[in-house]
Amino acid sequence: MRNILFATLLLIVTLSFTTGDKKMSGENGKLSGVVTYKDYYYESSYHADAGSEIYAISEADLKSTKYADLSDVIENFQRNKAGYSLARYNTLDISRIIQLQNNFDTSSKYTLNYINGFRKMRTVITASTNGQGNYTLSLRPGRYCILVISGNIKSNNILESKGNLEYKIANIKSAGETNLDVNFEKTENIMIMLMTAVQREGC
Repeated sequence: MRNILFATLLLIVTLSFTTGDKKMSGENGKLSGVVTYKDYYYESSYHADAGSEIYAISEADLKSTKYADLSDVIENFQRNKAGYSLARYNTLDISRIIQLQNNFDTSSKYTLNYINGFRKMRTVITASTNGQGNYTLSLRPGRYCILVISGNIKSNNILESKGNLEYKIANIKSAGETNLDVNFEKTENIMIMLMTAVQREGC
């Protein structure tokens, strides 16, 4: 009888700890930050990027969907964008520019369709920045893929005609706060920075 009581007590204690652990591991963490933008290269400060959209999904959940290659798709788009932008600033070969434009348009269209599908998934958690560019998301602990679409900075391509995009990774801790700020700049600003750096290097 004594052994039975001891076993029962041990089981109750074990279950209580297990339940407590599950509860702790399930506590939401907070992801917050500020999204800003700079209109012109020579501006000294950034502005609050009000109306920006933030999309978050756990890396584990994303891997189980047909959008598991999200980071690769965005990276490929940004690589094509940089190559096309540099060519426009550095070459007088019209046929070369047209070819790069066509390639970039194809990449932009594919990425747009891919991201539109991603944004519609039920497992994606969304938020928008307020007038000060601030946002907050309540997320379960884990590693998250974060897509941010600017509310003010737009580019002349099919994908970013309504807002430039940025892709980040964030690690969310249980009942903790993670900060993730994003800064947007116009493509022209980035090209000026690159060209200026090259000119200085050559002097």
